[in-house]
Amino acid sequence: MENLTIEAFKGIGYIKPLKFYEYSIVPKCEIDNIHKILGQARYKMHSYNNFKAVFVKNHKLYALEKLSIPKMDNMEINFNKSTELGIENNLDIYKEVVIYYINNSLRQVRNKFGYKKYITKYTDEIICNTIIDRDLSEKYQTQNGIYFKRKFKINPEVLKNGEVILYISCSSDFSTQKTIFDFINEKKDIIGLTVKNKWSNIKGTGEIVEISDRRVGEVSPELGVNLIEYYKNMNQAYRVNQFTEEDKNANVIKVKTGKKIYEFIPHSLEPIITREYLKKYDPNFSIKIEPLLKMEMSYRYVTLKSFINDIGSIKELNDIKFIASYFDDVSKLGYSKGIIEEPILLSANGIIKNKINVFSKGFYKISKQKVNFGVIYPEGEEIETQKTIRAIFDFLKEGKYHKEENKYIKKNLLYLNFDKKECIYEEYKAGDIIDYKKAALRLKEYSSLSFIIAIIPNIEDDENENPYNPFKRVWAELGIPSQMVSLKTAERFVNSTSKTELYYLHNIALGILGKIGGVPWGISNMPGDIDCFIGLDVGTREKGIHNPACSVVFDKYGELINYYKPTIPQSGEIIQTEILQEIFDKILLSYEEKYGRYPKNIMIHRDGFSREDLDWYKNYFDKKSIDFTIVEIKKNIPLKIAEIKNGEVKNPKAGSYILKEDKAYLITTDIRENLGSPRPLKIEKIYGKAEMMTILKQIYFLANVHVGSTKALRLPITVGYADKICKAIDFIPSGVLDNRLFFL
Repeated sequence: MENLTIEAFKGIGYIKPLKFYEYSIVPKCEIDNIHKILGQARYKMHSYNNFKAVFVKNHKLYALEKLSIPKMDNMEINFNKSTELGIENNLDIYKEVVIYYINNSLRQVRNKFGYKKYITKYTDEIICNTIIDRDLSEKYQTQNGIYFKRKFKINPEVLKNGEVILYISCSSDFSTQKTIFDFINEKKDIIGLTVKNKWSNIKGTGEIVEISDRRVGEVSPELGVNLIEYYKNMNQAYRVNQFTEEDKNANVIKVKTGKKIYEFIPHSLEPIITREYLKKYDPNFSIKIEPLLKMEMSYRYVTLKSFINDIGSIKELNDIKFIASYFDDVSKLGYSKGIIEEPILLSANGIIKNKINVFSKGFYKISKQKVNFGVIYPEGEEIETQKTIRAIFDFLKEGKYHKEENKYIKKNLLYLNFDKKECIYEEYKAGDIIDYKKAALRLKEYSSLSFIIAIIPNIEDDENENPYNPFKRVWAELGIPSQMVSLKTAERFVNSTSKTELYYLHNIALGILGKIGGVPWGISNMPGDIDCFIGLDVGTREKGIHNPACSVVFDKYGELINYYKPTIPQSGEIIQTEILQEIFDKILLSYEEKYGRYPKNIMIHRDGFSREDLDWYKNYFDKKSIDFTIVEIKKNIPLKIAEIKNGEVKNPKAGSYILKEDKAYLITTDIRENLGSPRPLKIEKIYGKAEMMTILKQIYFLANVHVGSTKALRLPITVGYADKICKAIDFIPSGVLDNRLFFL
C-alpha cells in the first residue's frame, strides 16, 4: 500500500532552555476578566518595544530580553526577575519562541532580485512576496497594483525533550500597495469595504462604516490626543513623522470590528483583496494565476521545501534546522492509516456498481403519487422552455434521450404528471424583485400544484435583477419545492445533439427527485449498530443572530427520514437547550412514526465545535434508554494529507484516512492533480462507545450518497445538508418536518 503523510518537517537537533525576563501585572481597579487584562498588557509591551516577543504564562508576562515598560491607565507592569524556564513544563511558551525565531530568521532572507523575500510580523502567518512558478523559478506575480503572494501558516510542536516538529500549510494571499487614503483620493466608495490594519501585528479585519468629519490631526475625545500623537506615544513615530499637511488633514476612518467601532488613520488601512474581487475587477490576472492557485500535493511540496530551506539554521535555538522533506510515513508521527472501501449502493432493482447505473435500474425510493408541476419562464423564451420540458419529460417518463429510446434510461423514473390540463405554464417579465414576487405568487392560485420548474436568466446577466432568490423565498413560504434551470442550460436543449446534455438531465432529475421526497440510492453495508444519524449545524444570518439548522435525520441505509428547521433564532453558536429539546423531540417522533419505536442507538454529527451541554444529552437520552455518540466534523482546517508512491508526492485517494486515538483526518473526494488537492475533514469523537474506524466508515459512506448529484459531497450528508439548510435558510419552510429537500 502507498504511504500517507502530512505536511510536517522534522527538526535536527534540540532546543535548550532559555533565559526569560518575567513581568507581573498590578491592576489599578477591580477586574472581571484577568485574561483580557493580560492580553492588553501583552500587546502594549509588544507594540511599545517594536513588536519584540512577549509571552503569557500563569498570569505573568515573559520576554526574551529586558523591555521598556509602557504606562497604562488601568494597570502597572512591573519587572520581577530573569529566570530560566524548563522546556517540559513550558511547551506552550517554547512553541511561540520557535514561531518568533522562524520569523526572525526569514526577515533576513532576500529573493533573487535582492529584495526582502518575506513579510514577517512575528505571528504564525508569514507572507512570501514571490511565487515559485510551475517552471520552478521565483517570480513576482502582480498586475494593475494587485499582488498575488504565498501565505504560510506555521504550527511547531515542541516535544518534552526539546525536539521540534514543524507543521506547515500554504495558501494564496492577495494584496495591494494602495491604502484607503489612496482609495479616497481616487474618489472610490470605501463604505462597506473589508480592511485590515497594516500597522498592527494583530490578525483581524473590520468593515468601514463611516468617514468621520474629524481630521487625523484633530484631538480624539476618546484618546485625549490626535491619532498622530497616539502613534508617537506608542513608540511608533516613524509611521507618522513624514506626514504632510495633506496627510494630517485626511479624514479619520471608523471601522467596525466585532461589536466595537474603532478610529484609524486612512494610511494605516489596507483593503482586503479576495479572489472574487479579482475576478470582478481584473479577470485577466485572475485567469493568468489560475494554475498557481490550484496546488496539487506535489506542487505544494516543492513550495514548502523552499520555505524550509529559507528558514535555515536558527542559531538562537541551539542551531536547530529542519529536514526539507516530509516524514516518509505518517506512522512515525503516531498515526495509523488506510483507505476505506467504497460503500455498496442499492437501487430499485438491486446493487449498482456505479451511481450512473441508477438511471437504468431505477431510484431506490420514489413517491407513488403523481406530482403536478408548474413551469414559469421569462417572456420571449417559450421555445427554449418547451425544448427543456420536452427533454425532461422524455428522460423521466419515456426513457428517451434526443427523442430516441435509450437502454441506459429506465422508463417512468418518476411519476411526474405532464398533462397540460393539470400542469401550469406561466411567463413572467424580467424586472425587479417586486415583479418576481408577483409572478411567483400567481402560482398559489393553482391548488393542485406540488412542484415548479423555473427557467431563469443567467446569474451573470446584469441587465435585470435575478429572480432566483425571490422565487425560492416565496415558494418556500407556500410550501412548494422548485427546480431552477438557467437559460444557458435551457438553450443547450434547443439544437444540441451531443451527449453532454445527459449530464444536465442527470442533475435535474436528481434535483427533482430529492425535492419531492425521493431517494436515488441506499447503503447496503452501513457498518456499526446505529439506527439513525443526525446532523446539527448553526448558521449565521447576520452578526450576533444565528439559526440552528436543525435535525437532519437519516436511517442506517442513508435514507432521509426528515429534516427540521426550528423557528427560534439564537444569539450564539451553542444550540440552546430548549432548541435541542425541540429538535430531538421531533427526531424521535419522526423515527417512531416510520419504525414504530424509538431508535436504540443514534449517531450525532456536529458541524464544527460541539459546545452544547453534554449533561443535557446524557439526561435526555438516558431517560429513554437510548445510546448516543457525538462526533465533531470540522471542514476548515489547514492540514493536508499526501500520498507517497515510489518516492513521488501525489494527491491522496478518496477514502484515505489517518487516525490517532479519538481524532482522525479523512479524504472524502477525489481531486484531479490539475484541479488542486483535496481538503480532509477533521473527525473527533466527543462522547460515546462507537469505535473510530466505524465512525470513519460511516462518514465516508454518508458522503457518497448525496441525493442531488452522482458526485460525492465533501461532507457527509448529515452535516452537509445541515450546512446547506444554513446557507438556504430563507428558502426552507420553518418549524415543520419535511423530507422534501428544498435546499438542493
